[in-house]
Amino acid sequence: MAANIDAPASEQHIRKIVESLMQEKNQKIEQLEARIKQLESKQAPAAQPAGQAQTNATNPAVVANDKPKAAVGETLEAPPGSGIGAVAAKGSSSGADSTILNKLGDLGDEIEELKEAAKEKGLGVRGFFDVNAKTDNSTDQNFSVGSVELDLEYAANDHFAASSALVLCGNSAGVDSAAPAAIFCGGSGPGGLGGGQAGIAVAFADYHMFDNSIPPRGRILNNQGFHIQGGRFDIPFSTDYQNFANTDRVTITAPITTSRMQFGGFNGDGIRSYGSWKALNYSVFWTDAMFATDGTSVGGRLGLALGKNNYRSHKNNPEGIEFGVSYLADLDKHRDLRHAVYGADFSIGYGFLRLQNELMLTQAYENFILDNGTDYGKPHELGYHSTLLADLERFIDYPVIAFIRYGRWQPKARFGQDFDGALVRINNISALTVGLNYRFNDYLKLKFEYTDSLGTSTTERFFDKKLGIAQMVMSF
Repeated sequence: MAANIDAPASEQHIRKIVESLMQEKNQKIEQLEARIKQLESKQAPAAQPAGQAQTNATNPAVVANDKPKAAVGETLEAPPGSGIGAVAAKGSSSGADSTILNKLGDLGDEIEELKEAAKEKGLGVRGFFDVNAKTDNSTDQNFSVGSVELDLEYAANDHFAASSALVLCGNSAGVDSAAPAAIFCGGSGPGGLGGGQAGIAVAFADYHMFDNSIPPRGRILNNQGFHIQGGRFDIPFSTDYQNFANTDRVTITAPITTSRMQFGGFNGDGIRSYGSWKALNYSVFWTDAMFATDGTSVGGRLGLALGKNNYRSHKNNPEGIEFGVSYLADLDKHRDLRHAVYGADFSIGYGFLRLQNELMLTQAYENFILDNGTDYGKPHELGYHSTLLADLERFIDYPVIAFIRYGRWQPKARFGQDFDGALVRINNISALTVGLNYRFNDYLKLKFEYTDSLGTSTTERFFDKKLGIAQMVMSF
């Protein structure tokens, strides 16, 4: 009997909450409409005080929302996944929790509406930032703001577009700007930026056919099509270039093939072309040199995807197989071969599991010689990693991905130069990484990761034998 009495009361309570939220939302819409009419009625906008114009532009209460006003009954019958529908489905939830969920849902809707309004003008805007908490480490800092990235995309017409990614590093540890980008940006910064507090990670003009998506970085081969680009971009070598941005990476740190052999991620100025047709995909590039300040680099990747290959997308279904081979030739200013980098990658997904593998080999054609004439031979390198991802959402009803990764780096030389030019001893390095990735929604992710070098080490300034990191990534 008590259950029968409580049920109507709970429904009435939910209806009151929904009515209150809808009234608040309608008031905001009316305020917006009044503001628009007020601005349209003024023929001389220059006469408006600058302070008032700035207030109007930055007032967080004025948010575009052109959705039709829904009745209370319609809101209660919203489809699963929407904020109000979720509240109605959970009649036992408290009123405070329901209000928070609804407000979060409204905020997400408003963000999407603003993005759609920008897209109508041909402009796509998005970005992210990350905050890190670490165990004791070589930077002597436990908390750090990693990187802030703003991505801009502009479509001029059906075939021409432009994209850019602007990155600002937090440098909470106050290290020298010559330090690796991963250290300068909080231990998990974007590949391809290099040393420095702020930089243009990506900026290019694009000509495309059959595919009008122009992501500045990330999973550029999701759609069938053809692209030619000129400017600055991430080098499409192997597959980890798709994860240089923290919001795209499931783990926190990059695999050892990227952090060690690609200096945090190959990135250069030049031209590239990429595309996909049915099961085939390709990328070719010609850029400035990757291993020195003079010369050029040229290369590409050829890939074959079999089955339903969604592992490159943000979907939960990772089924499919893809493998590819990559090559990069680094030439000096006389066009003589300085380094040759070979890569092979293999990814397979089935059910809730996804396995990613990369192998890289760097052949050096010039000896490593110090200024004093000491010759340490040719610095050849071999590196590889295997990463296993497990999507646990189907088992625990929460969007959690567990991961484990093993990587190894084997340099032939036993000495090398650190970021500050100091001579340091280097050895074969192993790295075992485990962690979790929890996605609250499309805008907020929490990651937890622990890495152990399994007893291997170098004398580099910023080398950690064991490191635990918690990271929050906020997208906008």
